[in-house]
Amino acid sequence: MKLALPALLLAALWAHIGGLSNGFVYDDHRFIVANPALVDLDPGRALSDPSSHTGDRDRDVYRPLRALGHAFDLRRWGIDPFGFHLHSLLVHLANVTLAWLVLRRLLPGWGDVPALLGAGLLAVHPLGVEVVDWVSSRGDLYAVFFSLSALGLACRPRPWSLLPMAALSCLAVLGKESAAVLPLVAAAHVIADHGPGGATPTSDRAIWLGGRWSGALALALGVLVALVLRQQALEGLTPIQTPPHGGSLGAQIGWSLYGLSRSFELLLLPFGLSVEHPQDLWAEGWPVWLRPRTALGLALVSTPCVAMALGRRSTAWFLGAWALLAWLPSGSLIVTLRSLVTDRAAYPALIPVGALLGLAVSRRPARALLALLVLAAVYGSVARARVRVFDSDTSLWQDVLSGNPRSVQARMGLALGADQPERVGSLLEQAVAVALPGSKLEAAALARLGDHRLRREGRVQDALPILQRALSALERWATLERPGIDLPATAASLALAHTLLRDYGSAETVLARAIARNGDPLMLLVQRAVVRQLRLQQEGGEQADALVEEAIRDLLHVAPDHPTIRELVESRQRDLESKQDQGEP
Repeated sequence: MKLALPALLLAALWAHIGGLSNGFVYDDHRFIVANPALVDLDPGRALSDPSSHTGDRDRDVYRPLRALGHAFDLRRWGIDPFGFHLHSLLVHLANVTLAWLVLRRLLPGWGDVPALLGAGLLAVHPLGVEVVDWVSSRGDLYAVFFSLSALGLACRPRPWSLLPMAALSCLAVLGKESAAVLPLVAAAHVIADHGPGGATPTSDRAIWLGGRWSGALALALGVLVALVLRQQALEGLTPIQTPPHGGSLGAQIGWSLYGLSRSFELLLLPFGLSVEHPQDLWAEGWPVWLRPRTALGLALVSTPCVAMALGRRSTAWFLGAWALLAWLPSGSLIVTLRSLVTDRAAYPALIPVGALLGLAVSRRPARALLALLVLAAVYGSVARARVRVFDSDTSLWQDVLSGNPRSVQARMGLALGADQPERVGSLLEQAVAVALPGSKLEAAALARLGDHRLRREGRVQDALPILQRALSALERWATLERPGIDLPATAASLALAHTLLRDYGSAETVLARAIARNGDPLMLLVQRAVVRQLRLQQEGGEQADALVEEAIRDLLHVAPDHPTIRELVESRQRDLESKQDQGEP
């Protein structure tokens, strides 16, 4: 199969080439467009400062390699999305190449067919579109690239390869923490019997420094280093996020199995893909443990476990275990995520699933070639159509809304890009109406609706109760997970609404409570200075003047060089000079 690799790369190009004309969508804006840290980002800061990875204050994000890749593209191409998409496409082509080479190395004796199907599925499957054609998902690309590189060495460890293996596994986790399962994949390869005729020949394994386990141990060391770096950068705190399915530990496990079954369905029939699956609605109806999908998920997990207990650790067992391990972080069991199912989470699992399919036809090259052609034609066509979804924010959210008519996030996304104020208000009202009562999405929709009423429509009386309701809900959620940017922003808007209604005491109370929570003290301190300045302008008096002075001192103590604070100080100085010119004390 001398032309196998060129054919795989051509298939990958055919499926994804349309992404080069896409723009920036959704999270691309906060990670790239609105992230000034990328201009002069260096590796040291990327590893130690999570705030440099995004333009907002979401501390759940730690993607140093992705941030460095974005910084490289920004310096090379400017803010042109073409260069960013070209970078991602090239990494995907490198991953397809590595999948072809590494599978042949991992599965000696099986020929080229499993490698052909594994790399082929990775090349064209629609589940890869969200990774390849959405710039924000590039961390998944890096994780797979370095994971495959490390596995290629770990399957036949040598003295010189231990340090490179550790370095590659560390880089894989710095690409995305889901790569932390890499040592387990290597361990599964060690204990599996490979080849149609039995175990891998002893000559293919090192007999020193822990023997055949040295590769898995080296990978584990690299993963440990990366996780330590991550914890230190996040100040020793693992991000806490409450997934939409909620419930007890037993219910959480059940929902994870349910999500595994759903992911398996998308692997076979990838025609219901969405950036936002309606996972918050799945909780309606029967308890999770009484659902067929949960039973199927349990069967998928149990099969390799039972096979291992019975000593049937074949190549098929290894590939099945690899696929499950690749899925595991997306199931909220190792890495706490918001979701049960995300399309991009299946990207690394495509490789072992495709190779597993290749085992079934490994002795029939004609059937293998036919299977690859069918996969390329069907899945590639779906992938090409899927690529167009990520052209713009509007196309993305319209696609989400068509698949999930009750999507709150889609309506908020469409409102963000709408030009007409009445259209924005209508979409946000719909978002509140379709949200589950008491959900975090309802709180976010209320916050945006209230802010729109206040700042864009000037309907202060209408905005006030909406913002009060939103802040109350966000404060409840803050007791369950780390507060996000919505909480301090909503507090600032509510304080402004009170100020415009000349209820200065309520404005001070709202800001004081929010500052004490320390969600975003700089934003809130700026808002407090603005509130007190407005009070001084409207009421005057020595007490109001003293409160403004106090607010300015607090800001100078927190961030004396911030441009907004310098502007406030200069404005305050001009006011004082004007008063002196007018002879006021």
